[in-house]
Amino acid sequence: MKTNRIHESPDVTSDHTDGRSLNGRTIRKILIVGVSLAVLCVGVSLLTAYKSNSQSAKSTRSDPLAQFNIERLTVPRDEIRSGGPGKDGIPSLTKPNAIAAKDAKYRTDERIVVVTVGKETRGYPLAILNWHEAVNDVIGGTPIAVFYCPLCDSISIVERRMDDATLEFGISGLLHNSNVLLYDRKSNALWSQIGLQAISGPHVGKSLKHLPWRLTTFWEFAKQFPKATVISTDTGYRRDYTRNPYTAYFRTDRLMFPVSRRDNRLKPKTGVVGVKIGETTRAYPVETVRQARKGRIVEKLGESQIVLHANQNTVAVIEAPDNAMVVHTFWFAWAAFHPDTSIYGQTPTTQEARTTQPQAPESNK
Repeated sequence: MKTNRIHESPDVTSDHTDGRSLNGRTIRKILIVGVSLAVLCVGVSLLTAYKSNSQSAKSTRSDPLAQFNIERLTVPRDEIRSGGPGKDGIPSLTKPNAIAAKDAKYRTDERIVVVTVGKETRGYPLAILNWHEAVNDVIGGTPIAVFYCPLCDSISIVERRMDDATLEFGISGLLHNSNVLLYDRKSNALWSQIGLQAISGPHVGKSLKHLPWRLTTFWEFAKQFPKATVISTDTGYRRDYTRNPYTAYFRTDRLMFPVSRRDNRLKPKTGVVGVKIGETTRAYPVETVRQARKGRIVEKLGESQIVLHANQNTVAVIEAPDNAMVVHTFWFAWAAFHPDTSIYGQTPTTQEARTTQPQAPESNK
């Protein structure tokens, strides 16, 4: 009898008895469990990181100095205050774009800091510095930094070399005597602009070499230095460089932040050129320089000669010895940092009429 054989396909829905293969449902279960465990691990890692970041942020808010190298800090901690924006909240610039002065579109009355090194001259408008406060640049082959604090109207130019290293500066977000504290990115230590030195870290107590500067209008700059360059508004940051956020602040003598002492020999926001040579400090009121014969003061400080010039639109350091540190600033800031300073043109009796009490802020930023 002929028998028909029926071909039976293997049952793909059942497990093989030898256990070497898994069915589809089991594989799906394993995948689901694996993915769930992976998601759980990621979640735990994120939660841990969040808690760590939250604790770090909380620590930074309670002690802004925690972000910096404050080894051997020379300033009382309670005199250092947050200015509002945190570390790098005001971004400094490094090697910014520069264009020919004749191609720039700044207002003719825009104030501008002019620096000449060797045969190269470059302008740094306050329209830019209001928003960035420090520019790390190279002029004539020399690494320089241009510092500006709008709370003090303080300008200084330094060479960025220190002990065979070239430093790069950022804005700490901290203030001392209402003046910007900078930090160098190499050591993360703090530097005082008007205090003229590092206040913590490996270079504490040391000063950078100061360079001569000129503060003038863009019109005067472009006329006097037709081949010069000027930094461009193309900074890589979205800022309205046509707006000055400090206009109202400049109209009164009110301060936004406290200073350690006040000196009433001059009005707080009188513009001065502060000079320090060795242990000698002297303030030259800008208006006094303007009223001098030909708008020029030539004076010996110890064995060194200082030559300053000023007219209606310009104040400039014409000559200063290599060891001189020269800053344009409001009087209140210079006096707070250098209480023993003399003032050019004042008598000894006037020099003694001062107050030295700590002062609280008169308005909030």
